[in-house]
Amino acid sequence: EYGVYKLSFSIISYLVLLDLGIGNSIVRYMSKYHVKDEKKNSRRFLGVVTIYYIIIACLTFLIGLILVYYFPSIFSKGLNSNEIILGQKLLFVTIITTAITLLTAPYPYIIIAYEKFVFSKTCSIFKVIIRVILNLIVLNIGMRSLSLVLINLLVTIIERLVSIFYVIFKLKIKPEFKNLDFSFIKSIATYSSFIFLQMLATQINSMADQLLLGILVSSSAIIIGIYGIGAQISQYFQQIGSAFTNVLMPGVVRMVEKDAKSETICTEMIKIGRIIFMSLLLVWIGFLCYGEKFIYFWVGKEYSEAFAVSILLMTAYLFIYTESIGTQILWALNKHKEQSIIKISIVILNIILTIFLIKWKPILGAAIGTFISLLLGDIITMNIVFRKKIGISLKNYYSGLFKGIIIVGIITTSISLILSKYFANNFMLMIISIIATGIIYVTLIYLIGMNENEKEMIAKILSKFIKKNK
Repeated sequence: EYGVYKLSFSIISYLVLLDLGIGNSIVRYMSKYHVKDEKKNSRRFLGVVTIYYIIIACLTFLIGLILVYYFPSIFSKGLNSNEIILGQKLLFVTIITTAITLLTAPYPYIIIAYEKFVFSKTCSIFKVIIRVILNLIVLNIGMRSLSLVLINLLVTIIERLVSIFYVIFKLKIKPEFKNLDFSFIKSIATYSSFIFLQMLATQINSMADQLLLGILVSSSAIIIGIYGIGAQISQYFQQIGSAFTNVLMPGVVRMVEKDAKSETICTEMIKIGRIIFMSLLLVWIGFLCYGEKFIYFWVGKEYSEAFAVSILLMTAYLFIYTESIGTQILWALNKHKEQSIIKISIVILNIILTIFLIKWKPILGAAIGTFISLLLGDIITMNIVFRKKIGISLKNYYSGLFKGIIIVGIITTSISLILSKYFANNFMLMIISIIATGIIYVTLIYLIGMNENEKEMIAKILSKFIKKNK
């Protein structure tokens, strides 16, 4: 049932692409209007994008209904009759959730554009907590996957209503539908179209494996479930990275508006990249050393292949999110056309590789295909684009990024592998070992890894925290 559940989300995630990259345009343009205090333009812009998202939400719902209708014929090889009926029900509910998400999409983007990150992240945290609590309740009373998607629908509606009220009544931005200026739509469309290609590439890389497993492998529900466990852990890792990237765009727009030089941009990339790299590296080391045992304790030995899926994907995303500030700069400079085209080309390679590798070993083959795609498209190609479009010196960037951090990673990994092998033999001992790894890493990163500016930043944060809690 978990495999069918993951499959339904894999399908519906492609409908989110009907956003067509407009969400990033909202952050970019609303940030500019906010900096220049152009309230009237903000209201008119919101009016235009509101009309757009109403159309997209209706289109999403219609396409979704077609997918529900053809679901049995598409997945007849991989799913039995009961799984197909369940898949149709799950897909229908997630269609409604996706349509509502797109209908109300402008409002969370505006909150980010106005840099109200505390409110934005607080809403996200509460959404997760409430959803987890409700999921635990319904699962413990015997309800199953259909109840989970219904809860997700309910929580999404509540969270979006809160965002709408905040934008309208707190930020005082209401959509204006009179005398709309559509003259800037061409520039928005040009800007967004190439971001859409990047979103499409990212979505295909993240979800194609599960779809291909469902289509090409017989009795695939269990295999998709195993792969889904690994992919889910990787998604949690990506969400940590996204917590940084989601708040970067407004600041990047300000930097670009001030005509920052390539040296300044490189310095900023190193500064932000180091913070992201230090944060994600701790999680990566923890999962590398304890992930296999964690999966064994969590879901059982039969899901052991999920570890290989997770660590392959997490390794790629460790560097992708570390360099994410570069992508934000390209978007702000409107220099992302070439990058988008190359990434789409690499995605085609991913699909071809995955189809062949699935025949070799379904789960591991799918993960390796995606890893190679991410390595070529989002790391190697991106570095070439950064050097060409922004003028970044890759030698200076990587020497600045890794300075002091790599040695900490090597020491922490060595100690943690010993702890994992000889000490973490049950769930509680594993938790103690993970905590020990965290303490070792944080201590070493402060003493060896951080530069003086980073230590000063930590000191200021701790000082503010202490003052607030006195």
